[in-house]
Amino acid sequence: MRVVALCLLLSMTCNQPVLAKEDSEKGLLETYVAKITKKEGAKIDLQIVGVNADIKANIESYVGELSEDDLKNWRETVSRLRKSTRDALESVGYYKPDLEFSRQNQQVVITVKLNEPVIIEKINLNYQGDASNDIAFTALRETLPIKEQQILHHGKYEASKAQIQNMALERGYFDAKWQNHEVIVTQPTQVATINLNYDSGVRYRFGTVSFHQPQKTELPLEQSLLEKLVPFNEGDAYEADKIIKFNKTLLDSRYFNDVRVRANPELALDQEVPIDVTLVVDRPNQLDVGAGYATDIGARLSFAWRRSLLNEQGHSIETTSEISQVRQSIDFKYGIPWSHPVNDTLQLIAGVKREDIDDGTITNNAILGVERQRKRESGWQTNESIRWSRESFRKDNGESGQSDLLLPGYSISRVRTKGSSTDPTSGDRQYYQVEFASPDLLSDADLLALRAGWRMLRTYFDRHQLGLRADIGSILSADFDSVPLNMRFYAGGDQSVRGYDYKSLSPRDETNTVVGASNLVSLSSEYTFKLTSKWRVATFVDMGNAFDALSAGLKTGTGLGVRWISPVGPVRLDLAWGISEANPTPRIHFFMGPAL
Repeated sequence: MRVVALCLLLSMTCNQPVLAKEDSEKGLLETYVAKITKKEGAKIDLQIVGVNADIKANIESYVGELSEDDLKNWRETVSRLRKSTRDALESVGYYKPDLEFSRQNQQVVITVKLNEPVIIEKINLNYQGDASNDIAFTALRETLPIKEQQILHHGKYEASKAQIQNMALERGYFDAKWQNHEVIVTQPTQVATINLNYDSGVRYRFGTVSFHQPQKTELPLEQSLLEKLVPFNEGDAYEADKIIKFNKTLLDSRYFNDVRVRANPELALDQEVPIDVTLVVDRPNQLDVGAGYATDIGARLSFAWRRSLLNEQGHSIETTSEISQVRQSIDFKYGIPWSHPVNDTLQLIAGVKREDIDDGTITNNAILGVERQRKRESGWQTNESIRWSRESFRKDNGESGQSDLLLPGYSISRVRTKGSSTDPTSGDRQYYQVEFASPDLLSDADLLALRAGWRMLRTYFDRHQLGLRADIGSILSADFDSVPLNMRFYAGGDQSVRGYDYKSLSPRDETNTVVGASNLVSLSSEYTFKLTSKWRVATFVDMGNAFDALSAGLKTGTGLGVRWISPVGPVRLDLAWGISEANPTPRIHFFMGPAL
């Protein structure tokens, strides 16, 4: 992906050589000329005494390397060293140092007494033009590296100028220029006055947005849908961040393989910047094939096919399937843009699933439904749905049954992360869901199902990570026996209570087969220590159960594990014990999946 936006990137750090006079007019040129013209010879060790590491590094940058020829021409070398050292010290605010130079064998020693530094007494920063009324420029005053009553530092002075110029370009002041910029040092009082006068001129505005495909005349998506993806209106004040957001929104739509958004201030008319958007749709089909293993479901194969842009109306189609030892499924989704092609969509869904629960019960489930998914500016995502579900089951004892449900539902969720997508440093996830069914609405059961979950991840002191998880649920029904098995709650396994088998924590019938519960509590606390950038060790405690009555209590599992941060996400291997049992035996849990 590429973002094409007009911006100025000036990199200036205090660890680099910084310049001593107004606007970097001396120091470096002489240093580089000396380096180029200096005769070759054996390298001489340079010792600098009397200053801290940062100032020492700055002096070394100005002085450069020394050779035996420098020792032979000592008088000339001392003159050059004195000038280079003074330039280096002036650049960080020390204008009256005492310097001594000596040589011994293959070593040159510079002894420095810094004396009093130059202090910034006054900063006169003035904006002319539209920037004088721009709150962003007002706030910038407080974040500039230069401060009154601090030691004068020419590197910070140059960095402050660069920040002002960058702010101007980011906010559309394309005619901005300096009226004057200077540092006035007064001696012997050792104080400095900084004068910065910046004329921003007029702030430019967003102009028309033009979409096109390379080597094609037609657009891949209707113009009206494309316009809904634009995060600004024609005539709005220009902001480079909105160009970046526009590019990201187009890519997040998954309609396009590549996007290039370019602002063209050089083509502006009446201070309106035209925006040119190139859309590339050269790989309409996406096919993913995966293989893996998890203790809960055993070996697994997965297939997914997606066509994100089926037609000019923005429709999409997706099918996913999974084959494992205990579960086989295939799902189908057909997406239709509603009020917005990304933030408000209608999904037609269908799917079938077969699952073996606790090696004793086989369930078959088919669903048809429709969902409306909406993404809010706040980061929350809502889902309003209605789905029809048919479940049939068969137990080892010969018992079987079938039930139909029509389930209106609503859910709300949010995920926030910091750091990389495969290895976040912090974040949280939460979801809340409600569904209900009634015989009055073509269902075989009367129920209200409530579910909620939370995840939290925090990193402390770079190497220490804490992960917390909680899931709760409850099904309210006057006749719980009529609730289908696939809607009931089960606990145990890689993503629940480790140390216990997959879905093994649940009430059981007279044949010792799990039958599911009306309530669920699952809690986890995990500490991870970072060994290397890719490897972690972990210890954890899980608690939970699926139960009909509180008297059943919670089961506890604890153990140790290792984590490998693979290119596609964390891989977890745990050894856990269900310590609520009389004679717990270790159980291995292997899982691949996101941290949140």
